[in-house]
Amino acid sequence: MAEFVVSFAVGKIAGQLVEEAGSLSNVRDRVEWIEVELRRMQCFLKDAEAKQDGDQRVKNWVADIRDVAYDIDDVIDTFLCKTAQQRKEGFFRLSGRYAFVLSDPVAHWKISKKINRIMEKIHEITDSRSTYGIENIGRGGGRSFATDRLQEKRRSSSHACEEDVVGPLQDIRTLESWLIHGETRLCILSIVGMAGLGKTTLAKKLYHSNDVKKNFDFCGWVYVSQEYRPKDTLQNLVKRVTGLPRAELEKMDKEDLEEALSKFLEEKKYFIVLDDIWKKEVWDDLKAAFPDRKNGSRIIFTTRFKDVALHADPRSPLHEPCLLSDEDGWELLSRKVCLEWNAKTSLPPWSKELGIQIVKRCGGLPLAIVVMGGLLSRKDATFNEWLKVLQSVHWQLAQDPTQCAEILALSYSDLPYYLKSCFLYFGLFPEDYEISARRLILLWVAEGFVQPRGQEPLEDVAEDYLEELVGRSMIQVATRKSNGRIKTCCVHDLLHELSVSKGKEDQFLDIIHGEFTVSSLTRVRRLAIHLGVPPTTKNTSKVRSLLCFDICEPSFQELRKFKLLRILDLEGVYISRLHSSIGNLIHLRYLGLRGTWLKKLPPSIQFLLNLQTLDLRSTLLNPIPIVIWKMQKLRHLYFNELEEMAVNPPTDASLANLQTLHGICINQTSYVENGLSKLTNLRELGLHGDLLLHEEAIGKWIFSSERLECLKLHTRDVMGDFAKNAIPKLNFSSHPHLIKLHLKGFMAKLFDAEYFPQNLTELSLKGSFLMEDPMVKLEMLQSLRVLKLKHSAYLGKEMICSCGGFPQLHFLKLSFLNTVERWRIEDGAMGRLRQLEIIECKRLKIVPRGLQPVTTIHKLKLGYMPREFEMKVQERQGENWWLLAVEMALQASATVRHPFSAPPPSLSPTPRASSSPFKPPPKPQLRPISISLPASITIPLFSLFTPPHEAKAVSIPKDQIVSSITEVEKKIDEIQEVGSGFLDTTQRILEVVANALKPGIDAAGPILKQAGEQASKIASPAISEASKTAEEAIQSSGLDTAPILNAAKVFRFL
Repeated sequence: MAEFVVSFAVGKIAGQLVEEAGSLSNVRDRVEWIEVELRRMQCFLKDAEAKQDGDQRVKNWVADIRDVAYDIDDVIDTFLCKTAQQRKEGFFRLSGRYAFVLSDPVAHWKISKKINRIMEKIHEITDSRSTYGIENIGRGGGRSFATDRLQEKRRSSSHACEEDVVGPLQDIRTLESWLIHGETRLCILSIVGMAGLGKTTLAKKLYHSNDVKKNFDFCGWVYVSQEYRPKDTLQNLVKRVTGLPRAELEKMDKEDLEEALSKFLEEKKYFIVLDDIWKKEVWDDLKAAFPDRKNGSRIIFTTRFKDVALHADPRSPLHEPCLLSDEDGWELLSRKVCLEWNAKTSLPPWSKELGIQIVKRCGGLPLAIVVMGGLLSRKDATFNEWLKVLQSVHWQLAQDPTQCAEILALSYSDLPYYLKSCFLYFGLFPEDYEISARRLILLWVAEGFVQPRGQEPLEDVAEDYLEELVGRSMIQVATRKSNGRIKTCCVHDLLHELSVSKGKEDQFLDIIHGEFTVSSLTRVRRLAIHLGVPPTTKNTSKVRSLLCFDICEPSFQELRKFKLLRILDLEGVYISRLHSSIGNLIHLRYLGLRGTWLKKLPPSIQFLLNLQTLDLRSTLLNPIPIVIWKMQKLRHLYFNELEEMAVNPPTDASLANLQTLHGICINQTSYVENGLSKLTNLRELGLHGDLLLHEEAIGKWIFSSERLECLKLHTRDVMGDFAKNAIPKLNFSSHPHLIKLHLKGFMAKLFDAEYFPQNLTELSLKGSFLMEDPMVKLEMLQSLRVLKLKHSAYLGKEMICSCGGFPQLHFLKLSFLNTVERWRIEDGAMGRLRQLEIIECKRLKIVPRGLQPVTTIHKLKLGYMPREFEMKVQERQGENWWLLAVEMALQASATVRHPFSAPPPSLSPTPRASSSPFKPPPKPQLRPISISLPASITIPLFSLFTPPHEAKAVSIPKDQIVSSITEVEKKIDEIQEVGSGFLDTTQRILEVVANALKPGIDAAGPILKQAGEQASKIASPAISEASKTAEEAIQSSGLDTAPILNAAKVFRFL
């Protein structure tokens, strides 16, 4: 972390203070000297940070450098504050090449004194290297004794097969099948996930499987580790296959080892596990030793990094194990406890409830659960002892001798310095908080975490940072957008704990949750308030970021105490007014007021000249202060879309850096021409209101915005008056960068294909009321990947997707198209469709061939569709839709997944989705259920469905129920004619009822995975009628029915 702090300080010196130092006599030379010394220290920091965990002297030395970097950052920001204050008050004068000269002699003396003190500290730090015997920093080695010791403890071996494998057994069977029956080429199966997820345990289970081993001529296991050495890895494999002594192997160079191994494997079908791979270079170094003779050889990687897996074999699917569910976690915990007890003691009845709570605290992470199981096995099996453990789970994991926390920290230590600050930032958010990716990216940019990368926008670089953290298994994707980009993300509880502890250790952040100690905030740079109110003491003067969550209206009258603040994020905090002292925060770059319902901004915001992001969504501001249009560094501006805001920029508005402008309401008083139209550097633009009033001006504005990438046009909802609710007729063909287009409003006719942007990848139409089939034109868009037709976008009865249409389409959503009855898909249409959503299209019918022509679907989601439609989907599972496995959800919705289709990286499922992209649907289980009949007869039957926690009942199709009732009535008539005795009559009636209903249930069982109480409601009227008919038939026979009903009650419990 110190490496980032020093890098940040050096960049600030070079970019700001050196230019301004000319206004301070005799300071410029000293500032430049500090810059040079910090650059020299920066060369040693990477090695020093790697060694600090095992050496307190190195740790203190690194902390001293970090503090000096913080001090110089404070001096720079304080100097800029002083000069800005003088600018406001008029106490400045022009002086040559410098913008202003600091004229306050007291301030001049104070800053000069601070710079001298920093120089003294740097001299002390330099001398301390020799004084404390740490001169070897920077001479390589790159890791500490503690790291070496931890790596040795983690070293895996193929000898011991761990039995603690819980979770879906189908995953193991699927992986075994892939290893045995997959392609003939050499394939690499990568097991990817965060530390402690059980990757090595799963690999051992596969490695020791007899079904797998008997299919290979040679099996081998190699532990690679973070400190990978190619020659050592090759020596281990060669020693296993040749039996040569270590002395002989040491004489062989890398090429000799590769040749020896390759020669041995040449004619063999081999299976090798490479455990714990950290770098892509590992496969580059080793692949020459593994010949591919197209004989079905296999290699398994275990790694924390997706890019490592994709680099080695992008054609083979990744397997990403899930975090354990509560039940699976409890199974693992109880198994570990009983194993340590040698199964001599059974767990008490109360243990499951507390055990599941402990599993929840572990976040479902197998490593943490195993550690807690070992701890509980050493405790007395009493309620109080287990309760104490529950209350201190995170502390116990940090103190654990098996270094659970240290294993997780290895991933943090391996991060490049520019990602460490990004990861620690997650510690500011509450635990289990789902974070908006856009919000996070804008915060990172405002913080200065993002390094420039040529001419690429900083926001795009930050998005790559986020994806890299996901790929390194440091954070999890909570939801993705339809185009595959991250929408929201979260962090596992234990990694969140790591970010908080590391952040506090480096004075990167602190958190207020109720009571707090003022002294603890002395040097903290970022402050999050989860419960309480912001402190207003002098100790907060060095805070750079303030984020507030879940608090009542705070008092911000003392905002001037946070004079160096760069980030003020009040999203979701109710504020009636914002104090004028906010104008003193001249360093402020991010002001988040979304959801505050603020009614007025103080005039003093005109002094926030460094502001980059201003978020006014869900506020009551009206009108918008005109001073906003003079903030030259503004990059992202969000207005309120919930109500009309009077947004009228002056004619001299020229925000050259503005990239995002959302929530602009267009009405009769709007200044589009010579106002808004001057904002031509936009990448994202969102307009709503009466767009036709300024159709020509809007068209010219959009035409001149050549950098535009995302455009959203929403007209006002005017019932019955389509003329005022129409989308302007625009030509987007001249926009090569425009890839995302959302149009909400009436369109008399859809644009011709040549009028759409040539590189358009995402299109959404809503409320268009088109009368002609839009697919005819839209299927000609060669780059379109995402298409959404929503809320009466089309009013016709039939849609046709023709052969060759939509060549790149991956995602299609149809919602609330209530007039569409038929949808025909020809062979060769939508050849790359991965995901289809159909929501509330109540008249839509499946045409004869259904979705059979589309063989690439990974996920089909049905929501609030007619029951008949869903039944036809199920029926076609074994016919035209044989490629799809059906998974029904409650409340008339269904999800259909393709069992062996891996989504592309851009549309990959989130980590909380299925544990493997090629995981087949769970195998149904045979379990007894009972169906209640209204006539007080309950018949135990058997049905195929998933475990009780996933389903409560079985749904029976109406036509099968009617057929069964008819058979029952026929049999009753036969019984009456025969005139058998009472006992025989009773037995045959009940047998016939059971046998008649059983085929219907057996047919529905494998198809329906979840039906719940809804099935009973649907079946109840028909079954009630059948029961009445049966009872009447029995009564008409003249037999005494009371004994029959009593016998049925007895039969109920058989």
